[in-house]
Amino acid sequence: MKKLLGLIVFCALAFFAKANAEVIGIVDFDKVVDNYTKVKTVTDEISDKYAEIQRYSLDKEREYKKLSSPLERKNFEESTAKELSKKQDAYLKLKEKKESEIDTAIKNAIKKVALESQIDTVVEKTVVFFGGVDITDKVVKALNSSK
Repeated sequence: MKKLLGLIVFCALAFFAKANAEVIGIVDFDKVVDNYTKVKTVTDEISDKYAEIQRYSLDKEREYKKLSSPLERKNFEESTAKELSKKQDAYLKLKEKKESEIDTAIKNAIKKVALESQIDTVVEKTVVFFGGVDITDKVVKALNSSK
């Protein structure tokens, strides 16, 4: 009788443990970034801004070579340095803002897919040796379908 009662308790505990088990989702973050169409647009925008700074520097270098007096060169260097610093700051702010937007969009898509799929926890694929539910493709699809 004790063995039967022990077996029933064990089965009940196993059943409840299984019913309350946490579902873990995995995401290949690199694959998400590679397949998120907005990333290319943002990358192009950031690259264009960087190229603009490079063109500015080259133009100013050509202008500088045409100057003859030391006073003109000194004033030119100072004003160019200030303007270049402003452009670089604007570039860095744009880059940071766009990267933050992409990161937030990806995290929101992961959260949305996880909730829809009834997944309790999501981790990056590189930290999982075995198991888990891969939601990478669903996340990419969610990102690319939301405009």
